[in-house]
Order: sequence, then C-alpha cells, then structure tokens
Amino acid sequence: MRSALRTMTRCLVCGFTEIRTDEVVDRGVVLLAECPRCDHRWTERPTAWVAPASAGFAEETPAA
Repeated sequence: MRSALRTMTRCLVCGFTEIRTDEVVDRGVVLLAECPRCDHRWTERPTAWVAPASAGFAEETPAA
C-alpha cells in the first residue's frame, strides 16, 4: 500500500490552494513546496501519514 503525506494546503503569501510539492529523503522526509501563482517556495516536514483517497483499495473486513 502506498502512502501519501499530508502537507499545508494553501500558500502563506497569497492563499492559493493548488500547491506543488516534491518529496525529498535526506535525514528524514522533507517536502519542497511551491506556489505556482506567486512563486513562493518553502520546505516543511510532513505532519502525518495518510492513505490516499484515490488509491482504490478495498476496505479490509475481519475474518469471521
């Protein structure tokens, strides 16, 4: 199962919500984020691991 990282969802400068991110592994995971609207760039550590909604995995049911 592939996981996704939860990150900030809007630019702190202009408030745009379609942020581009790249994941970099260097002494842990770091996200490189960029706002395509105002070109503001920043780095951040992911706050939590989440399962992607579009992965299409069926929910597991306990065996009877």
